[in-house]
Amino acid sequence: MKTISLFLILFAGIVPVWSQGYGGSGAVTVQATGVGMITYGDVAAARDRAIDDALRKAVEQTLGTVIDAQTTVENYMVVEDRILNWSRGYVSNYRILSAYKNTPETYEVQVEATVNTADLQTDAEAVRNLIMNMGNPRIMFLIDEQNIGQSHDKYSYFAVDMTAAETAMMNKFMEKSFDVVDPSIVRQNKERDVVMAAINGDAKAAAAIAVTTDAEVVVTGKVIAKVATGVNLGGMKSCQANITARVVDADVGSIIATGSKHSAAVHIDEVTGGTQAIQNAASQLADELITKILEKWRSKFYDVNSLKLMVTGLQSYTDASQFKNALQFVARGVKNVFQRNVAGGSAEFDIKITGTADQLARELDQRQVGDFKLAVAGVSANKVTVQVIKEAAPGIPVPDDSSNGQ
Repeated sequence: MKTISLFLILFAGIVPVWSQGYGGSGAVTVQATGVGMITYGDVAAARDRAIDDALRKAVEQTLGTVIDAQTTVENYMVVEDRILNWSRGYVSNYRILSAYKNTPETYEVQVEATVNTADLQTDAEAVRNLIMNMGNPRIMFLIDEQNIGQSHDKYSYFAVDMTAAETAMMNKFMEKSFDVVDPSIVRQNKERDVVMAAINGDAKAAAAIAVTTDAEVVVTGKVIAKVATGVNLGGMKSCQANITARVVDADVGSIIATGSKHSAAVHIDEVTGGTQAIQNAASQLADELITKILEKWRSKFYDVNSLKLMVTGLQSYTDASQFKNALQFVARGVKNVFQRNVAGGSAEFDIKITGTADQLARELDQRQVGDFKLAVAGVSANKVTVQVIKEAAPGIPVPDDSSNGQ
């Protein structure tokens, strides 16, 4: 893999002029040039975008000096994409050296910016850790269990505080520093049919339970233990356990991963043997699910991420369409916007973005989108909720072609 220094040489080719000096302890002064596209004739908005672009590039130049030279290009791109969304936070001050309309479609600004390298170094390390750990959402386990010799009916799950399978899987996840929600909370839920629906594979039911228990991920499944027949072990018994499970992303109700395992244990007491077999199978499955979950989350950092955006306060379908068309111009990293549902002043959008829900929230909070003033009302791992207020004074020009986009 190429090193950071080579990547910066290639990437910095779009920045024709830059110099470096020191503006004090923990600070670096650089020059950078930014470009903003002029859309719908709005030169002022293009100038603002050009300044943001220049400051981003100023931080980008400095970033290469505080990241380990052995960091690969792939990881650098991830770090750069996460950090630069907050580029203004690292710039203590800047002055504009030149600003002009370069072409009929572009506006160019050159700045001299002072970048705080101490904060940048700290955050770069934090992002690298985030890449390694892929986040740490709260996880809840709902594993229905039937051991050898146990009577089992529809609601047997509620007869214990925690199953052997849940205990084994929780221990594995906690070893990896996941936050785990106590499953006994769910057993207090009076909506037993909803819990059983989740255990039986209903992702929407699992997501609904997660909302009430502050969990972002739910692992549901079943495990059954039996005594193997036709096996002569001199009085010992071969106890077999089979477990299946699925991992549900509670924010959107989608399935992150699935898996199943089989294990056996030999014991003179079939109940003890069954418990051991269940624990073995659950531990093996937990390892497999952890690998799949981390791989899924890792892809969110390297690829385009899918988020849900809930918008309230819209007055009409036209408002929703105009909001959708403007969104791609005001939120950094947004690649596509899909309008899913509009009803009763609310709209639901699927967002394809190179970033996270938290970054999208930062981009949208207190922003003006067309005639709308935005306020972020809620953020979770995969969903952002925004309240809009339509103002009389126009803000960023909004394209009026509701057929444009997805």
